[in-house]
Amino acid sequence: MQRLSLAPHATGAGPRLRRAACGLALALACAFTASAARAGDDDLDDDEPKAADPGAPKTEGFGAPPPKVTVTIRGRTYSLLECLALADRNHPNLWSMRAKLAFVHAQLDEAKWTPFSQFSAQGGGGVLSPVGGTAYYNNTPRLDRLSQLSGAVAPAFQIAFNGTIPVYTFGKIDAVRRAAEANIRVTEWDAERVRTQVRSDVRKAYFGLQLARDAQYLIDEVQEKLDKYIDTLRKKLDKGDKSVDEVDRIRMENYRDEVLLRRAQANKGEVFAISALRFFTGVQTNFEVPDEPLKRPDVTVGPVVQYLSAARLLRPEVNMARAGVDARKAMVDYQRARLFPDFGINLSANYNVAPSAVRQTAAWIGDGYNGFGYGFAFGFRWNLDLLPQSARIGQAEAQLEETRSQLRYALGGLAVEVENQYGTVIEAKTREESWARIEHRAKGWLSLTQDRIDLGTNDERAIIEPTQAYLNARAQHTLALMDLNVALAELARVSGWDAASPTGK
Repeated sequence: MQRLSLAPHATGAGPRLRRAACGLALALACAFTASAARAGDDDLDDDEPKAADPGAPKTEGFGAPPPKVTVTIRGRTYSLLECLALADRNHPNLWSMRAKLAFVHAQLDEAKWTPFSQFSAQGGGGVLSPVGGTAYYNNTPRLDRLSQLSGAVAPAFQIAFNGTIPVYTFGKIDAVRRAAEANIRVTEWDAERVRTQVRSDVRKAYFGLQLARDAQYLIDEVQEKLDKYIDTLRKKLDKGDKSVDEVDRIRMENYRDEVLLRRAQANKGEVFAISALRFFTGVQTNFEVPDEPLKRPDVTVGPVVQYLSAARLLRPEVNMARAGVDARKAMVDYQRARLFPDFGINLSANYNVAPSAVRQTAAWIGDGYNGFGYGFAFGFRWNLDLLPQSARIGQAEAQLEETRSQLRYALGGLAVEVENQYGTVIEAKTREESWARIEHRAKGWLSLTQDRIDLGTNDERAIIEPTQAYLNARAQHTLALMDLNVALAELARVSGWDAASPTGK
C-alpha cells in the first residue's frame, strides 16, 4: 500500500493518492495547531527535553510516535458486498426473523388442516363379571353383578370414533386461511425491514473503517514530513543560523505532537468499526477488509421522484401495512361468518367386546358389551351467542380501521423521510465536490512551498500554513466522502431500493 505523498509535484501521481485523510478530528487538530502557531515568543526550551541524537525518533514520553509493527500475516479480506452477504446469513436479528417466519408458516398449516381435523377417538378396558340372559329374560340383576365383581371376572374393551367433515361454513375456512397467508406476508416484509437496517449498519461500519485507516495513513505521512522539517530546524539552530529561532522549533514540534494525538482517535475508530463488522458478519477471526481509500460512490444520484416511487413499491413498512390490511379484512369476514351455522357430515363408529357378557342379537336391543356399529349423517352446528358475536365483529372492524390508518401514515411519512434524506445526499454531494476543489488548490500551495524550501528561497517555517490548509482540506474532503457514502446508504434504506446504495467498488 502506497501512502499519500506530500512531496513536490505529486499532484498528478495517482498511486501516491491511495490513502485519504481523517475526519473532523483532524480538522480540530488544525485549529489547535493554528492556535499554537499564534502563541507568543516565550522561550520554552527549558521545559522541552533534548534528545541525544536530534535525528533519532523518540522512543518514550508524551508525543512519542507509536511503535511500528511489521505485519507478516494478514486476515482474509472481505469486500463490502461480501460483508453484506455474510451479514444476511449470520446476523442474529435475521436468524430471529427466520424463526419467526417459520412460526407463521406453521400457523398457516394449522389454519389449513384444523377445519378437517375435527375427529376424536376414545377407548378403555377393564374387567366384567358374567352377565347372562336377554333384555326379556334377565338372569343377572344389576346388584348381583356388582356383588360378583370380585368373583369370576373377564376382560372387557371398548373403542369409539366420531368426527365431522365440514361441507359449507359460510366462508370461515377461507377467511382464516387468507388471514394466515397475509400474516406470512407481514412477517416477510418485517424480516426485510430488519435486513435493510442491518445492511445499512454494515455499510456505515465499513465506510467508518475506511475513514479511520485513511486518517492513520495521512497522520503517518504528515508526521514523517514534520520530523524532517524539525530535524532541519535543529541543525540550523545548532549552526547558529539567524534565519530561525527556538520558537520556530517549538511551534513545529507542537504541531507534530497535536497531529500524533489524533492518531489515537483514528485507532479507536478502527477498533470500533472492525469489531462491529465482525459482529455483523459473524467472522470473528482472520477478518480484514481491502486496504482501499474512501472514494466517490459508484452510483448516480437520480431525481427525488425516483426514490419516492421506489419507496411506495419497495419500502418494507408500507408493504407490511398493506399485508396487515388484508389480514384484518380476512378477520372481519371470519367474525361475520361466525353468525351462521356450519354444515357438515358427521361420522361415527364404535366397537365393544366383553366375553363374559352374553351377546344380544335382537335388532331392537342395543348391546353395550359386544358389537360393532357405525353411522353417518348430514347435520349442522350453530353457536347462538349472537350478541357477543356482534361485539367481536365490531372489534375486528376497529382493528381494520387502525391498520388502514397505519398504512396512510406509512405512505405519508415515507415521503417526508425520503425527501429529507435526499436533501442530505445533495448537501453531502455538494460539500464533497467543493472540498475536492479546495484540496486540489491546497495541495498545489503545499507543493509550491516545498519547492521553494528545497530551492532555499523559503525556510521551514513557511511549511506550517500550507500544511494546515492542506490537512484541513483533506480531512474535510474525506469526511464529506464518508458522509456522502453513508447518506446514500441511508437513502437506499428509507426508499427500500437497495441498489441505490454504494457498492464500495
